[in-house]
Amino acid sequence: MAGTDSRKQLLTLIRDFAAEKSQGERRVESLKKRIQELQSEMDIANAELEESKRSKEAAEQELKGYEVELAMNEASIQTLEARNAAIQYEVSMVGSDLGILKVFIGFISGVFSSD
Repeated sequence: MAGTDSRKQLLTLIRDFAAEKSQGERRVESLKKRIQELQSEMDIANAELEESKRSKEAAEQELKGYEVELAMNEASIQTLEARNAAIQYEVSMVGSDLGILKVFIGFISGVFSSD
C-alpha cells in the first residue's frame, strides 16, 4: 500500500507538473502576443510622432516666412511714412511760398494800382 500511495503521489506530482508547465507555456505565449501587440502600437505611435514632427517643422518654416514678410511690410510702411512726411513738408513749403506770393502780388497790385 505504501508503494501505491507513493506511486499515486508521484503520478499526481507529474500531472501537477505537466499542468503547471502547460499553463506556463500558455502564459509565455500570451505574453509574447502582448509584446507583439505593444510593439505594433509603439511602431504606430512612432510613425505618428514623426509625422507630428514634420508638421511642426513645416509650421515653423511657414511662420518664419510670415515673419520675414511682416518685417518687409513694416519696412515698406516706414518707407511710405517717410515719403508721406516728405511730401507733406513739401506741400507745406509750397503753401507757404504761395502765401508769400499772394502777399507779394497783393503788394505789387497795390503799388501799380495806386498810380
